Amino acid sequence: MEDNIRIVETLVIHEESERALLWEIYNAAFERLNRRTPIHHGGFSKNQFDAVLSDEDFTKFLVYADDELAGVTLITNVLSKIPWVNAGYFEEHYPNRTASGDIYFLPAVVINPKHQDLRLIGAKLLQQSLTTMGENVVMAVDYSETLRHSLPAFVGRGLGRAFKGEILDRLVYQIFYYEDPS
Repeated sequence: MEDNIRIVETLVIHEESERALLWEIYNAAFERLNRRTPIHHGGFSKNQFDAVLSDEDFTKFLVYADDELAGVTLITNVLSKIPWVNAGYFEEHYPNRTASGDIYFLPAVVINPKHQDLRLIGAKLLQQSLTTMGENVVMAVDYSETLRHSLPAFVGRGLGRAFKGEILDRLVYQIFYYEDPS
């Protein structure tokens, strides 16, 4: 089964049909999560996502299963290009790593739901993308508390080795009411 999985690194996705398919995969991945959380995840709009697929500041790792495009990982060290990331925070708290371009942000690892049953396809995709950056980089991510327990295990499988993680902040959504809002 692993022989049918191929990962390709690229800076620009030229084919309009591939960009359209990746938008569908990206949107579907976050649509499922968005039913479970009060904040909108999948921070790129369709136009922003399409621009990212053509932006050389984002490295794209495309995963193919049986020669069919099945997903993508997006990575960049130009933090100012991610609308919801405060690049100034990283410049202030990690000035040396920021100056050397060694802080990366991973805004997406998405797999087409029909291929998620392939053994460890997401972990393979993450592993391929992270190992090309070397061991001295720092990878920043954001995620829903709904996924908090599964993300470290996913990263651990992808890296295939021990890593250290720090929670930089937490965002809590809360409602207050006198009567049941349902």
